[in-house]
Amino acid sequence: MSTVPSHVGIVLDGNRRWARRHRLSPSDGHRIGFGKIPQVLSWCEEAGISFVTLWMLSTDNLRRDREEVDALMEIITAAALQLAWSQRWRIHHLGDAELLPPHVAAAVRHAETTTAEVSNRLTVNLAIAYGGRSEITGGIRRLLADWAGEGISPGEAAKRITPEDLHQLISRGQPDPELLIRTSGEQRGSGFLLWTAADARLWFTRTHWPDFSRDDLARALAEHRKAYL
Repeated sequence: MSTVPSHVGIVLDGNRRWARRHRLSPSDGHRIGFGKIPQVLSWCEEAGISFVTLWMLSTDNLRRDREEVDALMEIITAAALQLAWSQRWRIHHLGDAELLPPHVAAAVRHAETTTAEVSNRLTVNLAIAYGGRSEITGGIRRLLADWAGEGISPGEAAKRITPEDLHQLISRGQPDPELLIRTSGEQRGSGFLLWTAADARLWFTRTHWPDFSRDDLARALAEHRKAYL
């Protein structure tokens, strides 16, 4: 059995705190933090990881100051397009695209469609306008809607739902995350990958996301390996 996790989830936390420490604006922190994504993905690829899920924007983040959210949307758009242009990794979106401005949703769709045939072994999920509870309730609604289309009543459909049905829908055929990393010192999951990462190991670091290093990733992977020793 490989001691390298096939799927790693990362909460990109601490951009604003990093910006305050460096006397910069929150937008500068987000821009620098998200600009680090390709470098970290390269490290993950070199380590032999096959799937990475990056939590870039939660549904709660949408309640922040309007000016900051608007700037963050432009930064996310640029980050998604950069990943699309690089053609290095296959991109998927996790989250509710309807909560995004049309041009942001279009950029994310563009990243998905233009990298769909990329054969590189690393697949990258961008969790944007994402919430773990919303993911689960949305999955249930999709199952019920699909069965309603087959003429199955809501009552009968509710009886048919199994954990396996929901897991197949939410996981999208990807392996469950085995390791979750959260930067910036917060030691809580906040609903990240609430369903698929139920059994994942959690690793926390006080390092803010813009300062996340290859050594930080190596330490997280080393902690994961200990479970196999």
